[in-house]
Amino acid sequence: MNTLSSSGIDTNSVNVKKYVVGICAMEKKTRSKPMLEILKRLEEKKQFDIHIFSDDVILNKEVDKWPICDVLISFYSSGFPLEKAESYCKLHHPILVNDLIMQREMFDRRKVYAILLRHGIPVPRHAIVNRDVVGKEDTIEEEENYVIVNDVRIDKPFVEKPADAEDHNIHIYYPTSAGGGSKKLFRKIGDRSSEFYPNENHIRRDGSYIYEEFVNTQGTDVKVYTVGSSYGHAEARKSPVLDGKVMRDISGKEVRYPVILNSAEKEIARKVCLAFHQTVCGFDLLRVRGNSFVCDVNGWSFVKSSKKYYDDCGLILHNYLVSALRSRYFRQIRLGRLPSGIYQLCPQYAIEPHATLSNADMKTSARSPKTGDCEDTTGGKEELRCVIAIVRHGDRTPKQKLKTIVWEKDIIAFFRARRIEQEQEELKVKSVSDLQELLDLVRNLIKSYAPGVGLKEAVWEVEGGDSFEKLLQMKRVLERWKFAGINRKVQFKPLQEHSPAYTQDKFELLMILKWGGDLTPTGQIQGEELGRSFRNKLYPLEEGGLLRLHSTFRHDLKIFTSDEGRVQMTAAAFAKGFLELEGDLTPILVSLVTTLGKGQLSNIIFAQAPAVKSLLCLSTDANKMLDHSGQAEANEEIERTKCKLKKLLHRDYATFQELASALNPIKIESINTALSSIRNPMESLNRLHETIRRHKLEILEFSQNKILNETRCLYVGETFSLMLERWEKLYRDFYSEKSASYDLSKIPDIFDCIKYDLLHNHHLGFRYGKELYDLAKAFAGCYVPQEYGMEISDKQSIGVKVSQALCAKIRADIVAVMSASTSNQAAVEANTPPQDEIDLMDPSIEHLGYRLDPSFAKELRIKSPSTQVRSRLYFTSESHMYTILNVLRFQCPRWHARHQSGNSQNVYDISLEEEEYSNEILKEMGLSVNERMPQRKYFFSKSKLISDSGMEALSRETELNYLAHVVIRVYEKIGLDDDSEDRFRVEISFSPGVVNHFDAAVKADTVNGDLISPVADRICLTQCMTAVMFEDMLAACVSSEK
Repeated sequence: MNTLSSSGIDTNSVNVKKYVVGICAMEKKTRSKPMLEILKRLEEKKQFDIHIFSDDVILNKEVDKWPICDVLISFYSSGFPLEKAESYCKLHHPILVNDLIMQREMFDRRKVYAILLRHGIPVPRHAIVNRDVVGKEDTIEEEENYVIVNDVRIDKPFVEKPADAEDHNIHIYYPTSAGGGSKKLFRKIGDRSSEFYPNENHIRRDGSYIYEEFVNTQGTDVKVYTVGSSYGHAEARKSPVLDGKVMRDISGKEVRYPVILNSAEKEIARKVCLAFHQTVCGFDLLRVRGNSFVCDVNGWSFVKSSKKYYDDCGLILHNYLVSALRSRYFRQIRLGRLPSGIYQLCPQYAIEPHATLSNADMKTSARSPKTGDCEDTTGGKEELRCVIAIVRHGDRTPKQKLKTIVWEKDIIAFFRARRIEQEQEELKVKSVSDLQELLDLVRNLIKSYAPGVGLKEAVWEVEGGDSFEKLLQMKRVLERWKFAGINRKVQFKPLQEHSPAYTQDKFELLMILKWGGDLTPTGQIQGEELGRSFRNKLYPLEEGGLLRLHSTFRHDLKIFTSDEGRVQMTAAAFAKGFLELEGDLTPILVSLVTTLGKGQLSNIIFAQAPAVKSLLCLSTDANKMLDHSGQAEANEEIERTKCKLKKLLHRDYATFQELASALNPIKIESINTALSSIRNPMESLNRLHETIRRHKLEILEFSQNKILNETRCLYVGETFSLMLERWEKLYRDFYSEKSASYDLSKIPDIFDCIKYDLLHNHHLGFRYGKELYDLAKAFAGCYVPQEYGMEISDKQSIGVKVSQALCAKIRADIVAVMSASTSNQAAVEANTPPQDEIDLMDPSIEHLGYRLDPSFAKELRIKSPSTQVRSRLYFTSESHMYTILNVLRFQCPRWHARHQSGNSQNVYDISLEEEEYSNEILKEMGLSVNERMPQRKYFFSKSKLISDSGMEALSRETELNYLAHVVIRVYEKIGLDDDSEDRFRVEISFSPGVVNHFDAAVKADTVNGDLISPVADRICLTQCMTAVMFEDMLAACVSSEK
């Protein structure tokens, strides 16, 4: 009996054979495990003969001697003769899996970007410097913090990529505000993929380069692997820009985890595959605040080790080949080109065989998570869902200022060259180049005038300067550290008595040098240690703990800071310890930390496709969430409180009870303790002033002792003369003889300065140090907490004004977690619409991180793929710490009034009006919110607020020291109904920060001769507050100033 093929041809009467698939690439690639795994799956279909070309054939034989095949899989790698493969294709016309001509285009990154833009695929904002043709090189201007290429300005941080795609030496340059320097990326060598060079800031000028704005992806790199236009497998890893350490598994492979792509990214994968005519293709993807961008296309790429991927890839590649061969087969029949007697059997499979993936899933491994994919181990237990922390910055150097009058022509010329419009305007100098030039001018002045110092009518002072010693001090300060970050700035103010200045024969300037306020090495060490403490104590330790959770993309981490340098560096140090990173803080800061304010938050991204063109930045209003600008609306009240405190502390009191009644109206225990040390305020203020005088005289003795000067080094390079000036200024400013009163606003500075000296210069053995510290601490303990209100009503009013934006954001974080869980979405998507519905024109979307693809969980031995923890860490200054604590302790009148009116069941609805107002606050700052939460109810009980023991603990704390922090953790009970109030509970804890070793019996570690005091343990403030009640309280406080 004869058999017929689907075309009606008698298959018994013709010579039938299998299709030949030729593999033409270097043996290092064709004999690799991924390639062999894919080829094995192709051979199992019994329709293909696989023929692998040897290196000898490829390199040494002419193409007419190469084996003839029906399908050719050929791709470039180092040493491969691409032109010979192209000649072979012209000779035999096989079906190509990956187009060879387009592979040649991928040798040049400039052409890659041009193709991407031509096909509407978004790329980072960039500019190109071409130097290929001698005499026709593009111009580039290099400034300290940016470059200008053909009139296009690219600000640091930016990426410098060689145009040659085979050159993997990519550099990243950092702005001076982040510390400067550059990071050099390279092909992995051992466990390193990059190195940081703090002193290398200049771009390369030896070839053609692409300069593109650095995109902050929260330390994550993603590579997408396509197999045809409808399949995209994505894997994420720790970015080499973080610390350059390559994470490897037990087999030595770099650790990567499959992650889920959103619909926009799937469409990008489809476009890349079609634009470059590469069926099997890899490309690098960057995701930032709701938008995704392609930054590199690699051509032929396979996933290194995944059975599921090999199965998917083998099946899809088989279907692709069958479809292509089937189309060619019928085309040849129509054209009558099939050779007689050698008919090939038409493939019997349709384009979509029964085992293929569905179109609904886009044939991608990046499917939505299903709980059935892996066994759920929760068992109804309580699980951590969210960690929110508000952290004060770490130990810093004292903020200092030095003023001197200058008149010398070179400095006047320096000022005039930089003034903006009128000479009467002030000038601020911060840039490295300007500060270096100014230092050179000061050095020259000292050389010119030093020989005449001490001679009558020949000294600096007589000729116009007010103090030659100040000039020497300025030189010392300018020389003290490397010019990096904002650790020094100089301000010039024209003296008004010479206005209009340009008409005067002698033009004089007031030159003000400001420095200090930087995170110290001790602060960095303590910040890292706090990060480690968070990792080990606040997160579950099962299944590898936080690091495993984070590396497997089940941890949604965002770190926000104000724009103050010490706050940013504290956050970077914390992140280093938190995620067990290595190396310098600058790359960590730029890659992981989001700075709120002054446009520093965004990288401007673009693509020629209008649908994805957007300006991704947060409003500068967001800065008030963590910065001093948040105090603006409360400044009037704060000033009134300060005036009241000043009057009360300049009075005499007959008894201690009278003193305590006046200065501690709400009976805070720590303030009572401080007042018991003060007793008589005026006497104690006089004693404090006198003790400062004695302390500075002792420092004067130190400065005059040449042996001590040579043998005793001061912390971070400070000199005795600078230390003396620091205390001289405090002594002068603290007391006004004219008004016979003390400036109490200097008390925090006095306390910080003596604390700094006792911590870091303790080896000097100050005679009056401890006495000065105790007095300053007593006054600070009474004054500083009450700057933000003495009465509860004042604390409430000032608290909600300063912390309004922060409270709104914390509330949104908690709502996001509850919404995510109850709607069966991952927490990382919680405060946005589903990813398929994201409006790419919306610039306000909070950066969406990648999350694990649960369909790979069993293969990766991850027991709880659905576990998602959200972490939001906010680093700020002391003012925000006091005010947020006041909100937690005392809430607001609006919320109290609602519950004092009461109802029979004590059950309350969430106020939708207040919720909407809270959301509007965030929208104005450019932050996305979830507006789809259902109506919620809660049972009110005072016992759910800060516990009595918590209130007592807060009342005892005398200081919010460096690294003081509040932690809010949200837990979920899985077994409860979605609408159950008890499903989510909030646990709030607090630490007063670093414990000074001279305050308590604590052990301080010694690092490089410096004492490193530990951070105090956290105190639990409440454990039984429901999340619904907590978010309603925050919404009421946010709306109370409406």
